[in-house]
Amino acid sequence: MLCLRRFLLQETAMNKPIARASLLNLWLVFFVAAQALAAQEAYKAIHIAVDLREAPKRIYHAKMEFPVAAGPLTLVYPKWIPGEHGPNGPIVDVTGIRFRAGGKEIPWLREDSDMFAFHCNVPAGVNTLEVSLDFLSPAASPGFSNSPASTAQIGILNWNLVLLYPLGPKSDDLTYVASLRIPAGWKYGTALPVERDVRPD
Repeated sequence: MLCLRRFLLQETAMNKPIARASLLNLWLVFFVAAQALAAQEAYKAIHIAVDLREAPKRIYHAKMEFPVAAGPLTLVYPKWIPGEHGPNGPIVDVTGIRFRAGGKEIPWLREDSDMFAFHCNVPAGVNTLEVSLDFLSPAASPGFSNSPASTAQIGILNWNLVLLYPLGPKSDDLTYVASLRIPAGWKYGTALPVERDVRPD
């Protein structure tokens, strides 16, 4: 009995650190999950609508809706593109940038030292910022990211060509809800999940 009692005491003493470690791991799991949920709630989905009906003319139109709060805001055009070897996002082919809120134009200012960044001041009472831009696909280019993307018969849409993103959050914390309009008679192919396919009558 004495030997058995000593064994039980030793086993209990050995299990205490294990129990503490298990509780610590469980707390860390809950903490990480809470942080992920908080990040999702903090950064609501950004909506982007792309119109390719003028793709045969090499013109892409894009409209975005950003959930915002009053105060300074910086939006950035993608500079570093996967597969590229330099900060050569085709910002030179972007034009017609407009910021709006509540039906009114919002002034914006380009960053002096970074032409990919755009600053604005969101007015009080505004919770959605509308941003529109046009991408002019070049007829010819030596680069990859700004190579010709459309002809009269086909259009290739790389989403980084037509979007902005808020400066600050990690890319994994941002969600975009996308919609696309294509020229009449065209078909599409995508690796993205399609929620619905609406065809004009």
